[in-house]
Amino acid sequence: MGFFSAVKDIFTKTEVTEESFEYESIDSYLARQKAKETLGIKEGQDDVAYKCDQIIDATYQMDELKVEYDMVTSYFEDIQIIEALPSEKREEITGIANKIDFLEQETKKFLHSDDRISDSDFRMIQKNEKNLNEIFGQLKDLEDMDEKIKRDMKHLEAEKNSQEYLQDSIEEQQSRLRVFLMALGCASVLLVLTLAIISVVLDVNMLIPVLLIILVVVSMAAFSVVTYKKLTYEYKMSEKRQNKAISLMNKVKIKYINNTSTLEYLYGKYNIKSLRELEYLYDQYTIMVDEVRKFQKCSGDLKLFSDELSKLLFSYGVKDPDIWIKQTPALIDPREMVEVKHSLNVRRQKLREQISYNENLRLAGLRDIEEMLKRDPELRDRVRKELEVYHIRM
Repeated sequence: MGFFSAVKDIFTKTEVTEESFEYESIDSYLARQKAKETLGIKEGQDDVAYKCDQIIDATYQMDELKVEYDMVTSYFEDIQIIEALPSEKREEITGIANKIDFLEQETKKFLHSDDRISDSDFRMIQKNEKNLNEIFGQLKDLEDMDEKIKRDMKHLEAEKNSQEYLQDSIEEQQSRLRVFLMALGCASVLLVLTLAIISVVLDVNMLIPVLLIILVVVSMAAFSVVTYKKLTYEYKMSEKRQNKAISLMNKVKIKYINNTSTLEYLYGKYNIKSLRELEYLYDQYTIMVDEVRKFQKCSGDLKLFSDELSKLLFSYGVKDPDIWIKQTPALIDPREMVEVKHSLNVRRQKLREQISYNENLRLAGLRDIEEMLKRDPELRDRVRKELEVYHIRM
């Protein structure tokens, strides 16, 4: 009975009960996140650890983003303080800023050479000079992580495609086996009938040839059944490997989005396209500064007026007066100040979006853990232990 059941299975499509994972592109995943849909994964202790990682990563990202957001907000508050000053105080600030700007222009004329980098890039490097080593390290880590994630996703995509190709190949082999068995059965019946007719007509004993034919047919059928079962097992294993690749693909997307968003924000903040470009700007800036210092040795006016402007702004309540020494055009020309405010607005909006995204991600992780407990209360002890490891309170 087992043999005939096995033969029957050959002509029936095998149902795979293993849970399948839906594969989706990065764009589709981003759209789904914006629609605030939750990411479905299998239940169990590994899922709790994964969700805890998700919550911790999101919280860490929010903490860093909020520090940056507070800094940008502080710049806005300084602008409001400056713009709210009485006209005579504004004129005093503008007068000193004009002197600083004049000295900087004179410095450029002293160089007697084309600018190696633009004024905006020069001021950007100058403003961030003290933190450049940290910025270089941060950009390198993010770019390295971006490349690593892309390699991982490319590898997982290749694994998924190879398993799809293997499954198609197995289905084709199984189809050929089914056709062969049907042809073998028909040929065997015809041959046995032919021998039976010969036996009746010629009155010849054909028992031995018939038995031999049946033996050969049964042997070939048994071999085909074994082969088909082996192919079915390989098909199931291939589906498991494919599902694993898709599951891992879906899990790395959150890290990919956070990493890429942070990298794009820093590129926009420093008006660059890569770490290499920032390093180039710094090299050119260093050369220019060395030349500028030759001129500054002959005159201490620039430092004198810079200190005077810094002290004056600080006395008016500006929290970070040194920043404005590098932003004298904004103190002189209201149009430049509008550009500064627009740039800060863009940065603050991007930061709000990233904070909101990570907050939704953190809350989604907490909701998913709660749903796991509702579906399977037996997980409560394991969940509690896992949450204690990550110092997470429900």
